[in-house]
Amino acid sequence: MRACVVGSLVIDITIYPSKNISLLKDMIAFPFDYKIQLDRISLDVGGSGFNVAKVLSILGNNVEFFGKVGNDTYGKMILKEMRKSGISIRNVGIENSLTGFSLVFIYGGEKTILTYRGANNLLDENDLNEDSIRRCEWFIFTSMISKENIRFLEKAIKVAKNNGVKVVCNPSVAMVDYQKNNLLKLLKKSDFVIMNKKEAMKLTKTKNPLEACRKLKKISNSNVIVTMGKNGSVIFEKEIKIFKAYKVKVIDTTGAGDSFTAAFVHSYSKTSSFEFSMKFSNAYAALKISKGKGYFPSEKEVMEFMSEKDV
Repeated sequence: MRACVVGSLVIDITIYPSKNISLLKDMIAFPFDYKIQLDRISLDVGGSGFNVAKVLSILGNNVEFFGKVGNDTYGKMILKEMRKSGISIRNVGIENSLTGFSLVFIYGGEKTILTYRGANNLLDENDLNEDSIRRCEWFIFTSMISKENIRFLEKAIKVAKNNGVKVVCNPSVAMVDYQKNNLLKLLKKSDFVIMNKKEAMKLTKTKNPLEACRKLKKISNSNVIVTMGKNGSVIFEKEIKIFKAYKVKVIDTTGAGDSFTAAFVHSYSKTSSFEFSMKFSNAYAALKISKGKGYFPSEKEVMEFMSEKDV
């Protein structure tokens, strides 16, 4: 299967627990005017677009990527990792701008992310290689928040729809915050909408994920999937169906939603089965969060895990 992915490329600096970092209601807190010693940090290539593309590639698919990095050391680091991961970078531009960065705080296995998008915001309609879209079976877009990004998406989706390419909308809460009206328009042009419960409820102004799923279905008339963490996931094709999550010890949830999306596209393209694809995606995400950042399971590992858990 050949897929086109568009989304963010960033350097993730992940900060792991320290005794001086705590939870205050629903806020991460640490002392003001104080020097804090950290237990551990890591520096990795990340971003929603990169994560989706990497998982698709690991699962054996051909991946074209549209994105931007800066003309700096970290941009080179991202391009090197993309090549290593088997992701085509011929449509990744290099700008005289800073590469995107994220500070990822891990607390209790959950994540809080501070993001500077940098060069990512410069991707526009002039960067679209229409032939790359036409050669693909799937076009997957993750969070894009600048005006330039939206113009790119509008043009890319038009090309995709005119050439029978399936469109997957997989935005983040940032896109809900900064491009809500444009996102609602893009939902209606998508074949699949995949969001987590927080994103879905915020976009639809609802109070539970099932209600959000129903409203997204009404808005988009697409196949809608809402992921619900430990409560599994729900899909609304012709009717709503809930799939239980696989129980694992949570180490780090970073990239779980991106991995779910890539696993679903991969599995559905092979089987055309909504039921199996939902289970496969839940299993992939469960394995991902059980090992933490930097771990991307193979298809064989996922199938073995499902075989063990489904007995």
